[in-house]
Amino acid sequence: MIKVGICGGDDLCTGELVRVLINHPDVELRWVTSAGDAGTRVDALVPGLVGDCDLETSCELTDAMLEGIDLVMVCRWPAGDRDWMSKLEPEARIIDVTGQCHDDATWTTGMPEMMRRVLVHDCMRTVVPGAATIATLLTLLPLARNLLLNSAVTLRLGMGADALRVALGDNKSLARWLQDEQRHASEALTMCQTSFAQPLDMTVTRLSDHRALVVAARVHCAVDATMLRELYEQYYDDHNFVFIVDRPCTNADVENTNKCLLRLLKDERSGVLTVQAVMDGVLKGCAGTAVHDMNLMFGLYERVGLMFKATGC
Repeated sequence: MIKVGICGGDDLCTGELVRVLINHPDVELRWVTSAGDAGTRVDALVPGLVGDCDLETSCELTDAMLEGIDLVMVCRWPAGDRDWMSKLEPEARIIDVTGQCHDDATWTTGMPEMMRRVLVHDCMRTVVPGAATIATLLTLLPLARNLLLNSAVTLRLGMGADALRVALGDNKSLARWLQDEQRHASEALTMCQTSFAQPLDMTVTRLSDHRALVVAARVHCAVDATMLRELYEQYYDDHNFVFIVDRPCTNADVENTNKCLLRLLKDERSGVLTVQAVMDGVLKGCAGTAVHDMNLMFGLYERVGLMFKATGC
């Protein structure tokens, strides 16, 4: 069993991770921290967990709590310095769900569809990308891997209130978050296609579906629609959560799952390719990807603990 602790609080991200991990067959959730809420039952902070979790939160991260822990998931960094990291067992891993370690080169970008091989082989420190970066990469990775990103990219994202609240965390304004996400997405695409040096324009609007995360990515591409479909199918063929579809999709198709559905629309006359994506912004855009990272880091099948029933079923 993977012994896991969560540094978090009473936020939606922590609650969602608890919900997933207590039902994961290979995980033993040992503790959850929450600043200022020591001794409070987790199901009191997250009412949706009533009857499922009897853990009580701890205000401080003690040495005793770190003993025997295999993985710490950080939804909120503990106050003060980070010397607690040195007190973990040598083989213990850390997953930063906050994105604060994104600019630290010693941390691996936790994007399974892009970094799976690295995550599987001795990865100890992983940072989950922001929701907008995840959405951007899922729509454009097959193009970048095939050196087809050679024009400006326009990204129009729509996010529900819960998805946006999880994405922003505690400290970032929408404008600052969007600026960071745009930079991170551009850097990640450049990792896949070193020649990519085109502008990336990203905007976000609010949606009424609370957990929704939808995106429309537009780029000029000379490849015809049939070949593009084949490239996307080939790229995601051995990935477990991304699927290419031929019809419009709604949030109900993916809500409460770790799936991302992609639809390709090519205007042959103008040469503009539009890649539409829909996913659950709380799961695939955050907590689900963190658990997906964990599965890879510990050599588990990718779908373990992440096979949920969609709301629309």
